[in-house]
Amino acid sequence: MMDKFKPYSIEHIQLSDFHNFIPIAKNYYVVIWYLNIPLGHIWLDDQLLAADRKKLNQLAVNSVKTTFEYYVSQHPQSDKLNWQTLFFENKSKELNKVLSDIFKRNDLVISDHKLSVVICTRNRSHAIEGCIKSLLNSADKDFELIIVDNAPDDDLTAEIVSKYPNIKYVKEPRKGLDIARNTGAIYAKNEIVAYTDDDVIVDKNWTKQLKTLFTAPKTMAVTGLVIPIALATKAQYTFEKFWGFNNGYLPKLFDEKYFADHVNEGVPVWNIGAGANMAFRREIFEQVGWFDERLDVGASGCSGDSEFWYRILAEGYHCHYFPQLFVFHQHREEIQSLKKQIFSYMRGQVSSILVQYENYRNDGDMFRLKKILPKYYGKKLLSDFLHLRPNSLFNTINEVRGCISGWLYYRKNRNVERKGNLLYLKSLKEEVIISQNPLVSIIIPCYNHGKYLPQAIESVLKQSHQNFEIIVIDDGSTDDTAEVCKNYANVKYYKANRLGLSAARNRGVFYARGDFFVFLDADDFLYPDGLKINLNHFQNNKKVVFVSGAHDKVNDKGEILPSSVQIEKWADNFEGLLHGNYIAMEGTVMYRSALFYTFYFDPLLKACEDYDINLNITRNFPSITHSGKIAAYRIHDYNMSADKNLMLDNVIKVLQRQHKYLTTDKEMDAYQNGLKNWEYYYSN
Repeated sequence: MMDKFKPYSIEHIQLSDFHNFIPIAKNYYVVIWYLNIPLGHIWLDDQLLAADRKKLNQLAVNSVKTTFEYYVSQHPQSDKLNWQTLFFENKSKELNKVLSDIFKRNDLVISDHKLSVVICTRNRSHAIEGCIKSLLNSADKDFELIIVDNAPDDDLTAEIVSKYPNIKYVKEPRKGLDIARNTGAIYAKNEIVAYTDDDVIVDKNWTKQLKTLFTAPKTMAVTGLVIPIALATKAQYTFEKFWGFNNGYLPKLFDEKYFADHVNEGVPVWNIGAGANMAFRREIFEQVGWFDERLDVGASGCSGDSEFWYRILAEGYHCHYFPQLFVFHQHREEIQSLKKQIFSYMRGQVSSILVQYENYRNDGDMFRLKKILPKYYGKKLLSDFLHLRPNSLFNTINEVRGCISGWLYYRKNRNVERKGNLLYLKSLKEEVIISQNPLVSIIIPCYNHGKYLPQAIESVLKQSHQNFEIIVIDDGSTDDTAEVCKNYANVKYYKANRLGLSAARNRGVFYARGDFFVFLDADDFLYPDGLKINLNHFQNNKKVVFVSGAHDKVNDKGEILPSSVQIEKWADNFEGLLHGNYIAMEGTVMYRSALFYTFYFDPLLKACEDYDINLNITRNFPSITHSGKIAAYRIHDYNMSADKNLMLDNVIKVLQRQHKYLTTDKEMDAYQNGLKNWEYYYSN
C-alpha cells in the first residue's frame, strides 16, 4: 500500500531567527534568508523532523554554506568572525552584524533604462489578478505593464484588466506563447522588456532589481529565482523536487566560455532560467530576431525561451542569473496536469534543440539528441523495469514519448529559414506559385469611416478578379460601421477595441486565408481591374514578394484631383525607398501572404507604418512597382497625412531605423538624401 502524500508547509525564515523555528509533525520546505537575499532551502520530512536541534541547525548551515562562501569571496575582509559559530551559539545580534558585513554591497544603481513588463495569459482570469496586484504593489512603480491575452475563449481577462486604466491590454488572436511574447515585445516601448507568468506573484522589489541588473553592456538577458507558492499536492512536490525552476542561490554568468565548454555536447541553455522570471534588453530582438513562433505552441511544447537564450549566447552576448531577482510561482496541482507539462517540456526541448541545429549547425546539438538522451533514457527505463518501479517507469515512458513527439513536430515544421535576425518561410525564396484562381484577402481597417466604407466594399465586389474575401476590422468605431457591414453578406466583420491602424491591419492578417493580401483603407477604393493587374505582374515576376502600382487622388466626392506622374521601379527597391516613399498608397500593394509570418505593421508608430514595413521587406526580398492604376486615395479633412509635424516625426523615425542595416555607399547616399527629401517635403 502506497503511503499517503503529506503536504509540505512552506516557511520563510531569516537565518538569525532559525533557532525560533520549532517544527511540528508535518513536512516543511524552509527557505532561509538574510533580509531579502535568499540563501538556501531545506526539505524537512518525518525522518528529519525526528532529528535533534543540533542536527536541524547543521542542516540550516549546510544549506547556506555555499552561498556564504561566495559572498565572503566578494568581501574577504567581512569574514573576521566565524558566522557558523555565532549561529550555533544563537548569538543573533552578533550574527546579524557579521551578516551585514558579508552581504554588504554598494547601493543599487538604478539605470536610466525604462522597464516594460509583459504578462502573457490564456484563459486564466482566475489567476492573473493576483499577479497584477503584486506588480502594482511594487516599490518601484515606474514601469509599463502589458497584458497579452492570447487567443482567449472569453472576455473575463479583458474585464479584469479594464479595472486598471494604466495597464495596456492587447488581445492576440493567434494561439501560442511565443507569438504572445513577440506581441508583448512589439508593443513594449521601453529599453528593458521583462516577462512573468499569470500564475506568479512578484516580489515588491522585483521591478527595482530589474533596473539594476543590466549594467554590463554584453548582458542581454537576465533570469532569476522562482520559489513555489505552495507544495500542497503530490504534483506540486514532484515538480519542485525534480523539475523546478530553482537554479540555486548564487549568481551565474552564461557567456562565451559557458557556450564553448558545452557546445560539443549540446549547450544546456534550459539551465539559464525560467520564462516565469526573465528580462531582455529590447535591442536583442533586433540583433538575434524574435522568439521562434514554431515553439511554445500547444503542439510543440515548451522551450521557446531556452532557444532564444541559445541564440543570445551563440551570437556572443551574455545571459545572467541573479537569485536576488525572485518571484513566487503557483505549481500545477493535479498529477495528470503535471504529466502533460512534463511531456510538453521534453517535446519542447527536443524540438528547440533541432531548431538550434537548424540555425547554427553545431554538431553537439545532434550528439545530445542521438547519443546523450537515448543513453540516459535507456538506463532509466532498464533500471525502472529491473527494480519494479511501475510509477517511475510510466513517467519515464511519458518523457520518452515527449522526446519522440518533439522530433516529429519539428519534421513537420521545417519550412523556415533564418537570415541574421530574420526568420522567414522558405517559400519566399522560391518562385510564387499562382493557381488558376488565387484567393486574395482584402483587409479593410475602419475607424468612424462608415460613410466611406460602402464605396470601399463595393469597389472590391466589382473586381474583375472575383476570388476574394473581404475582412473589415472595426477599430472601435462609434458611427454606423457595424450597420454598414450588415448590408453585405460576404463581408467578414470583426470588432476591435481601438487598436490603432497598424494593430487593426495585423488583426486582419490573423483572419485572412488568402494567397495574397491587400490592405485597403476604409476611405479609399479600388479600381475594377486592380486585383487582376497586380496578379498579372506576379505571374510575370514570380520571384518578387510584393507588387505595387499607381493611384489617383480624389476629393471627398470621389472626383479625381491633379497629381504628379508616379514612377515605376523594377529593381533596387530598398535603395529607392530610402530616397522616399514612392509607394504612396498602401492600397495599391499586393503582398504574398507568406510575408506575414515574419513582418508586421508596427503598432508603436503613429504614422508611416506602411513605409516602415515596406522598407523592412525590400531590404530582404525583391519587389516591383508599376505604373498601372490600382486604386484611388481620398483627400479629406481627416487624413492623417494632413498633420505635417506628426508625419515628419514618424517618417524620420522610420528612416533612421534602417541606418544600422545599410551596407553600401549607394544605400548610405540614398539614406542621407531621403532625410533631406522628407524635411523639404513636410516643410512646404
